[in-house]
Amino acid sequence: MRELDPALTITTPAPPPRRSRLGLVVAIAVVVLLLYAAAPYYSVWRFGEALRAHDMDAIAARVDFGDVRGSLKQQIRDHFEGVLKKNASNQNDLVAQFLTAAANDPLGQLIDMYITPEGLAALIADPNPIRNASSISALPSLAESPRPVDWSIARRAFFTGPREFTLDHEGIKLRFRLDGKGWRLHEVDLELESRK
Repeated sequence: MRELDPALTITTPAPPPRRSRLGLVVAIAVVVLLLYAAAPYYSVWRFGEALRAHDMDAIAARVDFGDVRGSLKQQIRDHFEGVLKKNASNQNDLVAQFLTAAANDPLGQLIDMYITPEGLAALIADPNPIRNASSISALPSLAESPRPVDWSIARRAFFTGPREFTLDHEGIKLRFRLDGKGWRLHEVDLELESRK
């Protein structure tokens, strides 16, 4: 039998090792997870920039105004009803009925005035005037221009679910939700429950 010259033999390249494919998949997964984890922080920063610039279109794109209004209406209504229960009297019963009346919802109309870009900026910058109000007439007006929001005093920012992200700022919680339009503010939690 005749031996073949090794220089003339044709060799087929070895298939790539499985480790390199697995490494590529792991690297892509890590990059996707890092982008997912960083996205809400970037969205909060963009939200803050939009508030500072009073850019109505940018704010509208980053806030679910319907959810924020509904949340604040319920929180403030519950807060005032709790204050009224502490000071029970016939007059307060009338005020409680006024707060819960479905027709013309005066509290809802008042909250609707607050949930504007300027109102959100004022509320986030200083929630204490609303927190400390003991009646509807004690709610502050928005006549003054709001002070700038200082994001450096935000205490914590964390995921509360796969599509939920919360920023703790000045004792209020700004809750962002991931939807088809990105991370958007959907609730401003004033943490009024303890004040009932």
